Amino acid sequence: MTSMSTTGSQTNSSIPGVRKTSNPDAEANRFGRPPDNLPKLYPPPASRTLEASSVQIIDVDLNNRSQRQRFLSMCDPFYEGDANYIAPLHMHFMSFLRPVENPAFKQLEYRALIAMEDGTPKARMIVHIDKAYNAYHSTQTGFFGFFESANNKAVAHALLNEAMRWLQSKDITEVFGPMNLSTNHQCGLLVENFTRPPFVENTYNPPYYEELFQSFGFGKAKDLLIWMIDPKEGMNTPGRQRIQKVANRVRKREGLTVRPVNLKDRQAEIERMYQVYVRSWEHNWGFVPPSREEFTFLMKDLQLIAIPELILFIEFEGEPVAFSATLPNANEKMPKNGRLLPFNWLRLLNIKKTTSGRLVSLGVVPEYRKRGLETILFAETFAEGQRRKWTRSEIGWTLEDNDLVNRAIESMDGTLDRRYRILGMEITPPAPV
Repeated sequence: MTSMSTTGSQTNSSIPGVRKTSNPDAEANRFGRPPDNLPKLYPPPASRTLEASSVQIIDVDLNNRSQRQRFLSMCDPFYEGDANYIAPLHMHFMSFLRPVENPAFKQLEYRALIAMEDGTPKARMIVHIDKAYNAYHSTQTGFFGFFESANNKAVAHALLNEAMRWLQSKDITEVFGPMNLSTNHQCGLLVENFTRPPFVENTYNPPYYEELFQSFGFGKAKDLLIWMIDPKEGMNTPGRQRIQKVANRVRKREGLTVRPVNLKDRQAEIERMYQVYVRSWEHNWGFVPPSREEFTFLMKDLQLIAIPELILFIEFEGEPVAFSATLPNANEKMPKNGRLLPFNWLRLLNIKKTTSGRLVSLGVVPEYRKRGLETILFAETFAEGQRRKWTRSEIGWTLEDNDLVNRAIESMDGTLDRRYRILGMEITPPAPV
């Protein structure tokens, strides 16, 4: 759950490299415009490797524990010597990628694939069709995720060729990724700023991945932006003082209540969060509403690091109308190899005591938009981060063309720090000759 959706007055973005609003129907695409002019699978670019006889593609049974372990651990050699890589927590993803355990798989048709060369696993991915997404958007869309590969074009392209053939056999007409497994989960290919480790619940990959996809023929579908805020000056900058004044005025004018999450009433709080989340994100590009069961599953691990003062609800007459969720940057404490045993679990004893955090989610229900509620959540979260003596605060991701939320972050002196990319391609078969 890593996207943000809020609102204000429609304005053009001043962020370098971020597209400005040009669609006259701004309201229809307020939270991200559908990508257009995607590259096509056919004809293939000259840079695509069409056949690689030395590469064997095998299917992985994710419900088989040993096969799932192999799928997860096969990428470790690709990151040797990379000081900024933090391996995903092995225990978490052994659960997440077990279809009988993760409710997200109930709506998926998928294949988990590994590319073998000379008896050694060299690349992997999950290619999938989200039936709930296609029903929600009336599309025939496929996705891929959990991609890892050696710096070997022949191997990566053999894997992608197999994935595209499978999607075509299912009458899919377009494909997007990386999605692990949807925008409700981790997604995006890191394409800018490889100089630091990722914050909690963000992905990381080698720089050469972009070229592997580009040479196959994928193009940009949408960029996801990561912002950084320096909290050292507190709320004393002109921009932040304006935000604080607006927040104070909105709170008084609207008769709103701001409160932290009540972890003692966990199930009811998850339901309240779910209701706001689904209604806030319903028009975001790429969004598919998770089931209640899936949402509860996602909350399970996040509860382990949640700080109540950083999970906030805004209520009107007892009904939640907005929420935000900020997490301590648990990656500061995570073992680099992703494994807790035998002694790395000791690192997690103080997992909430970090020097940084990440605002991962903020949403306002439609009827309370354009009222400035997001300023209250920004101000309250910023103040709590200060109390915890955080030295860095990350916000995002946000869609590159969600002008409203991006301008709001800029007004808090946020600076664009990192860029992830969703890649896309049309995969309609070529016309018969």
